[in-house]
Amino acid sequence: MNNIFSELRLNPFEDDVVTEPRRVSFSVEGLNAKPLAQLLARFSTLTEGQLPRKPVVDQKAQLVVSPDRGYGKSHLLGRLFRALGEQATLIYLRPFQDPQRVWSSILLSTIQELERPDHDGGGSQLDAFSKGVLAHVTADHMANGPVRHDSRVLDAINYLRANPLKMREQTAKSKVLVNWMKSNLDDQGELRKLTDLLRSRNVDLEGRGTGWLKVLAGYAFNETSSQEREAALKWLRAEPLEDEEISILQLRATDNEGRGDSSAQEINDLSFRRLKGLCALASYYRPFVFCFDQTEFYGGDKALVNALGKCIWDLHSSFPNQLTIVTTNANNWTEEILPFMQRAYQDRFSPEIQLEGITHEQAKELISQRLQDLQVTDAAVLHFIEDGWLGAQFSGLRQIGVRDLLIAAAARFRALAKPSGKPRSGTSLADLFAVEVNKIRANKALHQYNQDCLMWFAQALAEGHEGVAVKRTGERYFAVQWAWPERSIYFAFEGGDNNARWRAIAREAIALRGSAKRFGAIVFRTPDLKPIPRPTWGVAKTQINEAQKKGLRVVPLSLEEVCELHAARELYSNALQGNVNYHPAEVLQWLKHHFGPWFNRYSQSAVEESHSGQLSLVARTRNNGERPATFPETDLSEAQLETVLECVSQGMLVDINEVLRTLGDDSLKTAVLRAVERSSNVKAHPGPQTIYLQWRVVA
Repeated sequence: MNNIFSELRLNPFEDDVVTEPRRVSFSVEGLNAKPLAQLLARFSTLTEGQLPRKPVVDQKAQLVVSPDRGYGKSHLLGRLFRALGEQATLIYLRPFQDPQRVWSSILLSTIQELERPDHDGGGSQLDAFSKGVLAHVTADHMANGPVRHDSRVLDAINYLRANPLKMREQTAKSKVLVNWMKSNLDDQGELRKLTDLLRSRNVDLEGRGTGWLKVLAGYAFNETSSQEREAALKWLRAEPLEDEEISILQLRATDNEGRGDSSAQEINDLSFRRLKGLCALASYYRPFVFCFDQTEFYGGDKALVNALGKCIWDLHSSFPNQLTIVTTNANNWTEEILPFMQRAYQDRFSPEIQLEGITHEQAKELISQRLQDLQVTDAAVLHFIEDGWLGAQFSGLRQIGVRDLLIAAAARFRALAKPSGKPRSGTSLADLFAVEVNKIRANKALHQYNQDCLMWFAQALAEGHEGVAVKRTGERYFAVQWAWPERSIYFAFEGGDNNARWRAIAREAIALRGSAKRFGAIVFRTPDLKPIPRPTWGVAKTQINEAQKKGLRVVPLSLEEVCELHAARELYSNALQGNVNYHPAEVLQWLKHHFGPWFNRYSQSAVEESHSGQLSLVARTRNNGERPATFPETDLSEAQLETVLECVSQGMLVDINEVLRTLGDDSLKTAVLRAVERSSNVKAHPGPQTIYLQWRVVA
């Protein structure tokens, strides 16, 4: 019997932390059914009546509290996502880092979440939202028009109401309706009628109704990566538009509210208004669900705790058609958050929704499912559970934490696989970090630009190094400073590519340099962003070049570096939540040591005057100056995808390196992981050394 377990290449119980709620695929019957029902009941109040709905406001944030770590907070969110399906627009939010840029952070994360696949797989959530809103706005317009009683008009109204996403299919009927929508948006008279109709429905877009409709149309009726979609996304992210982008979307100049020289506060305020506009338009389609997870990250930082409280206050008082959910561990909430949050903010949270532990019978179901996923026989499953082992885990208790059960099951699996071997020592921090890196590699959503992760590196991972003082500056763009008596390094966090914004960044870098002899100003760029400066820029390119001579560095990060940064923050967050057997301070210290070469590289990125009076840029890189290898941004061909699926389905559990050897191209690793993320039949299991791909039969 032991040989059955020793032959398996994967311990099915090691994966005990949910980092991606959308990948939750199995739930034990009855586990946390009551909390889920409470959340679904609260959401149902947003969907009462026919579209368009009257805006629903004053929704308190639903506070989900875990008695201890490992009771399934993130897993519950995954189950909620599955249960809501196409009823909601789902937004999963990791912690923000800067109390002065909360709405900038939330808006960026929201747009990235909107770009994720919709429930039906036919496009992105934003594709569904934009088409859904425009379809119902058009139907509403028809229903209030002069020929609303005409049978053909009634038929079109009913069709749009019942099939808002049929616009994707480009049938003869949908093409006629799309062309009619476009003609209304091109006709200023009809456009005014549409915006008047929005106001009559109490959909408050603060005088930007025509802009919103144009932007949604620019996204809805154009192909992925088109200029129209790119411009629409910039506008939604509260970035300033270039003149040609305004023209492409047919916007008025006044609709381009983002300015190149906007301050951080102005950008934050505009981000707030963009989010509020999205929620207002949800009266015409799906309500939003905002999920604030990993709130343990805010503990100990009074500014961040109050920023979270103010954010919840604003969502409650100003944002219609949304349900906000906040998850937390009980001790973190009572000891590290509530004492530092204003009472008025606390009142915007619901009574606690308590998570439940797993029962003896539910534990049997969970263990059986995990083993059966690896084709373990029923007899082996019974052997695993029997001998009084499972009962001993409960020790007379009715319930225990799910993660406690999985940790114990992982240890039993190792013992059964190697009964005569030495007991395995605890997993090292290096291995835990390597697992997180592989998890990030397998999650495309975390390959994108994230100002909070970059800011966390510049703040948390820099503190304590070589006498540096890490400060929040209050500057317009360069928000973080590394300061020594003899030099300073500044960091700005900008994901856009507007030439006026970059001229302003260059000017601020030059001003900060002043007369200092040793100075650096760094802006990171991740692989998903366009290079800076753009080839077509004129004056902006000249100003950036001048700033570079004085210490500005636009630093492109590789995909591997992005994965490491995200993995570091996830590992530290896991420590704060009690998900790993290391104290947070111990994890942070290890991460600081691991990222020491990064600190050295960027702390020496300073301009120094040479003996000849010329300026030279000092920049130390690792690996003898070579950047880490990265993989191209590409997708598998249909033939390659078939090869991957065949390889995994035949092997059932396959090392990704075996798949790459079958494909004959190691550079396709990222493409394989992206294909796995989209597949319902393949699950990735990241480990410290590699990633295993498991075949699953989906009913």
